[in-house]
Amino acid sequence: MVIYTDKFIPDRFGGIIYGPIILIRPKYRDDIGLLEHEREHVRQWWRGWGVGYWLRYTFSHKWRLRYELEGYRVQLLYSPQHKSKFAYFLATNYRLTITWEEAFDLLSEG
Repeated sequence: MVIYTDKFIPDRFGGIIYGPIILIRPKYRDDIGLLEHEREHVRQWWRGWGVGYWLRYTFSHKWRLRYELEGYRVQLLYSPQHKSKFAYFLATNYRLTITWEEAFDLLSEG
């Protein structure tokens, strides 16, 4: 289920999942890459049986990085020109303590 809203989405994000529900800001309604990024997180959520995904994402930098890399690599299929921007997001938005350069290299490995 996808809901287009500005509510319940932290300011620094264009979209977020709450379990199997995807919330995306209305201004990104036509951003297929963002939608697919969030759909990847829903797939991760299902694979992790919900609570397992949430615990890993919340408490493990390693897993959060893994999950976000998977999401951004999917998004890059739709917006390859934004790799620099996605690296910046990885380096600044997820409490991962990685540099932009490290994030860029990690995105390039996929």
